[in-house]
Amino acid sequence: MSRRSIAILAGCIALVIAVAAALPFTPAMPVKSIDVAGTVNLSEEEVQALAGIEPDTPMGRVDVHRAARQVAANPWVETANVKRDWPSAVDVTVTEHVPVAWVDQGGEKHLIDREGRDFVVAEPPAGTVQLVGVDSGNENQMRDAVAVASSISEKARPRVRELATDGPYNFVLMLDDGRPVTWGPANDNQNKALALETVLQLEGQSFNITNPELVTSR
Repeated sequence: MSRRSIAILAGCIALVIAVAAALPFTPAMPVKSIDVAGTVNLSEEEVQALAGIEPDTPMGRVDVHRAARQVAANPWVETANVKRDWPSAVDVTVTEHVPVAWVDQGGEKHLIDREGRDFVVAEPPAGTVQLVGVDSGNENQMRDAVAVASSISEKARPRVRELATDGPYNFVLMLDDGRPVTWGPANDNQNKALALETVLQLEGQSFNITNPELVTSR
C-alpha cells in the first residue's frame, strides 16, 4: 500500500472517529426516555421534573451531575443517582427517606426517618406512628422513641396508632382500637416487636410486653 493510500485511509478513520465522537452531542442521538426507579412516595413524573432533562436533548449534553443534585434536593430523597443508558435513555435511581414516625409541631406534621431525622412536613403515609408527648428537644428520648417505632414489624405497624411516653424512657403504644400496650424502655426491641405481633391476636383491654417472654394482659 502506497503512502498516499495509507494517508487517505488514516484520514477516513480519523473522520469516522470524529463523527462518532460528535454524534452524541447532536440531535441525531436524542434522549427518548427518562427511566425512574426507587420511588415510593414520590411519583415518577415528579422525579423526572426534578431532574430537569428535556426529551430530545442530545445524550452527550445531559448534565447527569446537575440532574442528580436537583433530584437529591427534594426532601423526600436521601440519595439520587443519574446515568446515561446508551443509546437513548437516562436512568434516575432514588433512595427515599423511610418515615417511621411523625410529630405534630404547631399543627404541622413532621415526618421522622429511621435515623431520627425530621426530613419533611407532609401527610404521614400509612404505617407511620405518631409520637405523642415525646420531647423532640430531648435527644436521648427522641432516639429511643424512634428506635421503638423503627422496630415495629410491617405486619404490626398498620395497627399502631401512636407511641407515647410513660416516664422519661418508657413507652406505651396505642393500638388502632384504643387498647394500650406497655412497651417499657427501648431495649430488646426486636423481641418486643415479636411479642407485639402475638398481642394483636389476643383478647384483652391492655397489655404489657416490657418482658417479651412474659406477656401480660388485663
